[in-house]
Amino acid sequence: MQIEWKSEAESPYISVERAEWNGVRVHRATVLPGRMLEHESECHEVSVNIAGTLTTEKRSATGRLIKTTGTGGNICITPSGQSISAHWDKPLDNLGFALDSKFVSDVAAENGFSRDVEFIEVYKKKDPLIQSLGISLLESASAATSLGRLYADSLIQTLTLHLLSNYTTAFTKSAPKSGGLTGYKLRRVTEYIDANLDEDISLNELAAVAELSSFHFVRAFRRSTGKTPQQFLMHRRVERAKELLSRPDLPIVEVGLRTGFKNQSHFTTLFRKYTNFTPKIWREIRLA
Repeated sequence: MQIEWKSEAESPYISVERAEWNGVRVHRATVLPGRMLEHESECHEVSVNIAGTLTTEKRSATGRLIKTTGTGGNICITPSGQSISAHWDKPLDNLGFALDSKFVSDVAAENGFSRDVEFIEVYKKKDPLIQSLGISLLESASAATSLGRLYADSLIQTLTLHLLSNYTTAFTKSAPKSGGLTGYKLRRVTEYIDANLDEDISLNELAAVAELSSFHFVRAFRRSTGKTPQQFLMHRRVERAKELLSRPDLPIVEVGLRTGFKNQSHFTTLFRKYTNFTPKIWREIRLA
């Protein structure tokens, strides 16, 4: 993708955030006026025009040239292989996703959709969920606020299934409704979580322990426990932290690291969210 900038400023980027996971890239940028030259992406692209006016030109599957001007909140979905160009004459705040075609097909097959995924051409529509998920993904990638791979995996799964359900021609294969996890599988998963609280556990790891697809694992786990995997993991981490805080010889920083929190600030914020106390105050009360 090549961009021609209309400004001679040292940098056309007012602000920019980027994050990447297997199969999905997300970025948000506020930029000065410019033009994106016509190109064809190997990925499926989703663009959310958060603020400003963006004009796109696409060559549809029928060969028709379609020109669309989108304002705040509009989304634009461009299937892989489709040509697109765009321009904006004033500063633009834009959120973008690039989804690898194979990743989307694999997720579709794993979750009961047909593997042959064709995105519907969307030019001008609002979808607050897509915007919210993108912003949450970028926040989750921040070192200061990271909630770990499990949280990001859950957001990516929600995003991909939302797109498959609402913006593709993929049909859902009939499949029996899944119940909760068996006692044996639930025990294996909880034991795995407890044994790896200091690690950045992913959704795929937990699903593999339960021998289920990620989609069916999340539904079955919630049916069995009443919590999402992320909620359950945080609960376990806080409970383990309580146990370790009862040991006066163990520094609070060490407690946070042993229970999987990225840093002291992250540990304090989430511990207080679940207990209404900071780790320091909780320890003082416990040892009083």
